[in-house]
Amino acid sequence: MTAWLSLLALAALLGQRDELGWLLLPSLLLFMALCMIALFDARYFVIPDGPLLFLVLCGLVTIVAIAPEAIGARIAAAALGFIALQLVSLAYQTLRGAAGVGEGDARLFAVAGLWLGSEGLPSCLVYATISALLSAVISLRQGTLENARAPMPFAPHLALGLWVVWVVGPIEFG
Repeated sequence: MTAWLSLLALAALLGQRDELGWLLLPSLLLFMALCMIALFDARYFVIPDGPLLFLVLCGLVTIVAIAPEAIGARIAAAALGFIALQLVSLAYQTLRGAAGVGEGDARLFAVAGLWLGSEGLPSCLVYATISALLSAVISLRQGTLENARAPMPFAPHLALGLWVVWVVGPIEFG
């Protein structure tokens, strides 16, 4: 499901290629790196550092090119994203006695903060959570997920959230 939604957003992005100009290149690099991260996490339950570092560097270059005055706010948003998921992980660990969100997921959410800014983080998390819940329900019904407590990779859903917000923008709350 996440793959199809990602491809749909890619088609929407390519439909805007004339308006995007040179931003098409970093957008396509973002898409490819997110696909790598999502596939790796779905298979091995770990997010490799290489694509994350690539996205940090590519994100920094893109921000400097389009809005150099926003670099401080974007770095702060990255820190906010990382801390937010670390706090969720700590709360889950305290309540359930088991890890719920991995360190890689927190780092990927930090990358989302860098690319999207603080205004895009809530939308990214909403899309990711809805996607993960739908995937869990479908997997439980199909029998590919043992039970509701079985671990499930979250990076594919975070990657989808980041990608959708990058392409269509954040949800308008209120």
